[in-house]
Amino acid sequence: MPRFFGRFGPAGWRPLVEPVADGYRINLGRIEQRVVMESLDELRVMLANQDPDTKRLFPTAYVSEPELDAEYHRMVGDDLLRGQLEALDTVERTIDGQVVDRDELQAWMRAINGVRLALGTRLDVSEDMGPVDPDDPDAHDRLVYEVLTVILGSIIAAMSA
Repeated sequence: MPRFFGRFGPAGWRPLVEPVADGYRINLGRIEQRVVMESLDELRVMLANQDPDTKRLFPTAYVSEPELDAEYHRMVGDDLLRGQLEALDTVERTIDGQVVDRDELQAWMRAINGVRLALGTRLDVSEDMGPVDPDDPDAHDRLVYEVLTVILGSIIAAMSA
């Protein structure tokens, strides 16, 4: 899977996310848009079902003190969930090539990273994963993970420019 995507248009090559005068333009093609939208839908279902693969979206605050950690999650869990859902809403609303502001692009980063964290947990992703084997039963999910990784990298690059 290539680690760098972009779009060719009338003006030549354009990155997936690019800084423009009034914010950042999202340049996802139909395939990338579909991957993102299906991933967001899946994450919504996982969050609604409190799927264990979403645990990295709700980090442990007190590793050695379960009572304090449970209290922490009672206090901030709803806010963390609401923030994640708002980020998903932002991506869904702005996925069609709009120019977004910095806050909206940060929501994109949060949503894409949230999907990657849940998917990475399911796949038990590690740094030393090799190329995707088409015969691997997890090949589709691994390819989705790779596409989301590239999109996240493009967001970070645009915000750093």
